[in-house]
Amino acid sequence: MRNRAAPPGRAPEKGHFFAELARKKPLGMVGLIILVAVLFIAIFADVIAPSPMVDGVLQTSILNKLQSPSAEHLLGTDNLGRDVLSYLIYGARTSAILGICCTLLSVAISVLIGTLSAVIGGWFDLLIQRIVDAFQCIPSMLILLILMNMLGSGLPQLIFAMSVPGGITGSRMMRSAAISVKDSGYVKSAALLGGGTMWKTFRHVIPNILPLIITNAASSLGGVILMEASLNFLGYGVDPGTPSWGYMITNQGKANMFVMPMLAVYPGLCIAIMVFGATMFGDAVRDLLDPRLKGGVGTYNSKKLMKIAAKMSVKYHYEDPCAL
Repeated sequence: MRNRAAPPGRAPEKGHFFAELARKKPLGMVGLIILVAVLFIAIFADVIAPSPMVDGVLQTSILNKLQSPSAEHLLGTDNLGRDVLSYLIYGARTSAILGICCTLLSVAISVLIGTLSAVIGGWFDLLIQRIVDAFQCIPSMLILLILMNMLGSGLPQLIFAMSVPGGITGSRMMRSAAISVKDSGYVKSAALLGGGTMWKTFRHVIPNILPLIITNAASSLGGVILMEASLNFLGYGVDPGTPSWGYMITNQGKANMFVMPMLAVYPGLCIAIMVFGATMFGDAVRDLLDPRLKGGVGTYNSKKLMKIAAKMSVKYHYEDPCAL
C-alpha cells in the first residue's frame, strides 16, 4: 500500500512548544514559570508592594530602621526604615528591565554585526573580526568598569555598558552560523536574481539562524542579572534611589551583616532563583530548538540516524514505482 506523504509546502505537525517543554524539559518549564512570575511582579509592583513608591521613592522612617519581621513589615525594615519586602518587589522591576533591555540590545547588535560581516565578507569581514578579537582580548569586567567610569551611574548607562560589549563579542557565533547559511543555494540564487546585501541578510540569513538567536537570548538572561549584581557590589550600578537586589546586598547587607544578615540573604536568594530560572529555561530552549540536540538530521547521535535511514528505506521499498 502506498504511503501518503505530507502535502508539499507544509511542515510536519509537531507538538506545541510549551507542551513539549513541560514533557521533555520540566526544569525548563519551572524556569519559565519563575521568569513569568518575576515579570508579573515587576509589572504590578505598585499593586503588590505593601509600601508603594511615592514620587519614585520608597517611604523611609528612621524610627523604624532595622526592625525584625512583623505583621506590618513581613520581612522587616532596612537601615533607612524601608519595608524590605517592598524593596525586593521593586528590585524585581529593575532586574526585569535590565534583563529584557540588555538581552534584546545585545542580541540585536551581535546579529547585525555577525550576519553583515558574513554576508558582505572581504575587507569588511576582516576589519570587523579584528575589532571583535580586540574586544575578546580584554576582560569583560574591565570593559564594563571603564564604560561605567566614562558614562556614570544610572539604569540607561548600565544597559548600554552591559549590552554593547556583549553584543560585539557575541557576534562571532552569529557570524559562524550566517556563513553556513550564506553558502546555501537559495542565498546564491537570490544574489543572481539581483538581491542586495540587506535583502539576503534579512530575508534569507537571519530567518534561518533564528533558533540560534533565540537560544542565545534565553541563555544570556542569567548572565545579565549576575553582572548587574557584581557591578553594584563594586560600586558601579544603578542610582542609589533605584531599588536593586545587588545594591541592597552591597550597601545594606554588607554594612549590617552582623546586625541583620537577612538584608543580604533575601536579595541573594532572589538573584539565585532568577538566575536559576533563566539558566534552566535557556538550556531547555537550546535543547529543543537546536536540531543537533533534538534529533534532527544534524544530530551526532548515530543510533537516531540509523533509525531514520531504516524508516526511509522501508518507505521507498514499498513505494509505488509508477508514482516516481
